[in-house]
Amino acid sequence: MKTERRTIPGIIKDGVVVPQSNTPLPNGIYVDILIRPVDMTPELKSEIDQWDKASDEAWALIDQWEAEER
Repeated sequence: MKTERRTIPGIIKDGVVVPQSNTPLPNGIYVDILIRPVDMTPELKSEIDQWDKASDEAWALIDQWEAEER
């Protein structure tokens, strides 16, 4: 099954992504949200970097625990 990737522009209003095109989207469809680096405020970039670091640290702990259980 071939999946087609489409880009639909959108904006955030009250924490909800609002598409900015007339492309119909079926209910229940999964989408990927891509935040372009040029659109990020320094505060948002800092928060995302902190989440990435926390995620990396969490995975390192999981790997360590799994290694210790063997």
